[in-house]
Amino acid sequence: MQKIISTLIVLFCCSALGYSQPIVNHFLAIPNDVSHGGTFRSITETSEVLIRGYQPVAHKTEKQFNGNGLITKQIAYNSAGGKSSETHWEYTQHNGLSRKHHKFFANLSGWNEEEVIVEWDSETLLPHRVEVLKNGKTSQWALMTMDTLGRIESAKVFGPTGAHTFTEKFIYIESSNMIKVMVYRSNGLYASSWSYPLNSEKEFRLESIACQLYSNGDIMLEKLSSAIKGDQAYYYEYEYDSQGNWIEKRTYQVALGKNDRIRKKSLENKVTRKITYQ
Repeated sequence: MQKIISTLIVLFCCSALGYSQPIVNHFLAIPNDVSHGGTFRSITETSEVLIRGYQPVAHKTEKQFNGNGLITKQIAYNSAGGKSSETHWEYTQHNGLSRKHHKFFANLSGWNEEEVIVEWDSETLLPHRVEVLKNGKTSQWALMTMDTLGRIESAKVFGPTGAHTFTEKFIYIESSNMIKVMVYRSNGLYASSWSYPLNSEKEFRLESIACQLYSNGDIMLEKLSSAIKGDQAYYYEYEYDSQGNWIEKRTYQVALGKNDRIRKKSLENKVTRKITYQ
């Protein structure tokens, strides 16, 4: 079962410094809703931001899945009910991403489109080329190199003119079920680093983040590993359907007491889900 700490990871990196996601992010970070029971057919999520003194703001997301439980379509709506984005995914017979089409609305430029095409090697069953098109024009593309163990070693990224822009190097940390992607500029200078699960079916978390889990594997408490008494953390409560999948998730900001006891519990977000199964 995949247990990725999504709220604090989002592929933890140096994005705060303004670096964009690496190109390999497109096939390493496909959204994954894991079922404890039957295979999902569709999920409709309604997320409410709850801030004291303000009217709750709700956003709806609709998801569809194929027979293997992989997401194939997602539509997001803004708080007024208008469509804000739509994404479609296509896969190879081995469940690797082959194409992603993302359409989104931006206030200054209106509707924009991004398309990702991933070409896979028929022998290694690994991606060997990725191309990203924005509004129909090539934005960047990359070629993969393999190491002696048959794994991806690096991705050499090129801009729309064919100039080399970045190199994304893979580091495999099997003990942590982690792939660390180190991004370097074409001149060799370090730009950023990102972390992904080596095996998405196994537990994955960053060393800087500590969790306590419920017996079914859902996250109960999420905090920085260095957190001490008095620090802030996030605490989660769930309601479940008959298949064992959550249909309501409540996120609280809390203060940590001695031995991680929960103090000053404040509800910040509530997500409800309507689920249908294959």
